[in-house]
Amino acid sequence: MFKRRLDQFKHENVGMFDLASIGITLVLAIVIGFFGGKWIGGKLGNADIGSYIGFAIGTAAGFIEMFRSVARWNRQMERMEKQRREETQQESDSDGKDT
Repeated sequence: MFKRRLDQFKHENVGMFDLASIGITLVLAIVIGFFGGKWIGGKLGNADIGSYIGFAIGTAAGFIEMFRSVARWNRQMERMEKQRREETQQESDSDGKDT
């Protein structure tokens, strides 16, 4: 019983941890994009333009990952809700057949 409850806790909180990491992912994507763009821009002769372009690419990458995380969380919540509905339906069906 304890193992089942632990497994249930792990599966239910995977999405929560995924959502909690959104802020860190967004910030890291922006910082990496900014400094990567600045470095590439410096190699090509204009670090300012490179940093702007890198910032824009990093911001876009961060938001794309944020939307993916939210979509994964929504899919997981829908799956869990469907599973709960099926379990309650099976319980109500089995209760009706016993009488």
